[in-house]
Amino acid sequence: MSFRKGLVEIWEDMMSYRTLKVVKISDKRLAYVHKSLMASILVYATITMVGAHTYMLKEKPRLYVTTTVDDTNRLSNWTLDSTSGPRGYCNTEYTSFPGDEFVPEPAYPQTRCASYISTAQMVSVTDQGAFIGTHMRQQAWKRTCADETTKQDCVVENKDENDVAVAAEDHFAADIENIVLKFQPIYVTSWGVSEPAHRITVVNAARKEVKEFERYGTDVTNQWPTFTLKELLKLAEMDIDAQNPIIVSKNYKGVNSETGLPRLPLFRLTGLRIAVDFTFSNFRPMGEMRPFDFTPLAVMTVKATSVGSFVTPRESTIYSGTTSNFDSQGTVLSIRGVNIEFQAKGLMGKADGYTGMMALMSCLVMVGVATAIVDVVGAFIYDSFKDDKIEDDSERQHLEHMILNIETSGVPFKNDDFEFEPGTSVKKQIDELTRDIQRQATLLHHMSGELAAAGLNSHTMHMADLGEGVQSARYECVLKGPNGEDIFLTGGPQTVGRGHGGAQSKRISHKQISVVANTHNGMARVQGLPTKNISGVALGGGPWQPLGPEANVDLKNGDMIALLMDEGADEAETTVDGVFRFQATYVEDKQQGGSWFGW
Repeated sequence: MSFRKGLVEIWEDMMSYRTLKVVKISDKRLAYVHKSLMASILVYATITMVGAHTYMLKEKPRLYVTTTVDDTNRLSNWTLDSTSGPRGYCNTEYTSFPGDEFVPEPAYPQTRCASYISTAQMVSVTDQGAFIGTHMRQQAWKRTCADETTKQDCVVENKDENDVAVAAEDHFAADIENIVLKFQPIYVTSWGVSEPAHRITVVNAARKEVKEFERYGTDVTNQWPTFTLKELLKLAEMDIDAQNPIIVSKNYKGVNSETGLPRLPLFRLTGLRIAVDFTFSNFRPMGEMRPFDFTPLAVMTVKATSVGSFVTPRESTIYSGTTSNFDSQGTVLSIRGVNIEFQAKGLMGKADGYTGMMALMSCLVMVGVATAIVDVVGAFIYDSFKDDKIEDDSERQHLEHMILNIETSGVPFKNDDFEFEPGTSVKKQIDELTRDIQRQATLLHHMSGELAAAGLNSHTMHMADLGEGVQSARYECVLKGPNGEDIFLTGGPQTVGRGHGGAQSKRISHKQISVVANTHNGMARVQGLPTKNISGVALGGGPWQPLGPEANVDLKNGDMIALLMDEGADEAETTVDGVFRFQATYVEDKQQGGSWFGW
């Protein structure tokens, strides 16, 4: 194909319009496949729309938590002796940390327990988190200037108010793990909903359900998640007095004299960061089989996120100078502890028309997938499926234009324009055939009796009755089409196919069968032509029989021809298309003379 021709085809394709064509194909196999796929799509659409709530507008809500701290039970059962054992956090030898080159932290050689540190000093809360201090380092400092009036040449040193050099002091807040924390989470959506979850289920790090809290239950002590700090850390499988597995060098000096293993700092010293997640939802998963339960629920999970490192401390400075020189001395406080971070997860939804329409449209798109699958199956089953489905409109327009020219201007040629062979025109050949037929017809009445007696086709048996006077009957032979159109058979071969009698199936060839009628005895002979599909005949009101290429059958008045026959397992499953009825009507008696040959 030349480059120019390729460009022409591309241009014609761009300037053409393609549209869908509905083709009805009577085939149970394709029908079963298509109906099965459509049923599957309906089930899928129902499950996704109702079960998966695809009609809902969903979003992750915002979270605000009100944290209430209760230290009533703190220190109620605590004594210094009870926490000063070999592995007690008040045992300074056990909790000392000498520092290491791999750890960017100073040494903590001696940390004492302090029951005098109040809860208010160690605890702070916001709507996004809470902080519970467990360790406090305080360092006194003082500023000394050569000229106190102008504050020139000043030096800040670690000294107390008496100008005595002091080292940093480390303290553990005694029994801080027994304070009680109550969490009151509220979710907020973009469409204006702000309320607590009706039920909060608490699960531990192993995803095992621990407890449920009913917001609107009758037990007021079981309406909000309430835990001591120790119980909260237990949900994350953590213990504030466990050793933090930080990485140290081989020169690390904090070695247990009994076991020879590194004695690592406690989480009480290094601090711990935990994430408290609230997963909200007001629709149930498909597996719970409750598609119309829209009660807002939440699942609370706790996990540690800072194992193996020191948590960044919270630092503040307390000034203790005179009124006129308040910043001349003070104390730096560095507090580490459990840093609680609240996080919102999950999805909250509401019914939304636009979202539901888009979900429905996505399901309808699946209908096209079903049709495409059946089209592929049909292409494998039928050779002519593609021709039936895809029609080039330019071919039909070309044929209509040809018919219009023939009806208005006639055929664009003359009979003498055709030649059977060089020098022999069609007209001349027809004249010779006519003369030959006339010569053979004069011998018909002598041959008919002998032919009938020889046992030829039953349709020709009555020829034996023809007398020597040859009073042959004159018949008008026609084929009645499906749409009532008459195709007159005048004695010569007549080709019948698509376009005749209203037969429009593309599986029917334009030259499907050939029919030759005998107007003297009212009979006809039909012959199948070489095509992809076979034709059929029904003789004397009997069942349909196939008429293959090159096969021929004699017809009597009332016999039927089908241009297209799909033979089934039995007569009930056999289908035909383009059915014509052969009719022979008696007209007149012919006198003895030249008649053309019979069968």
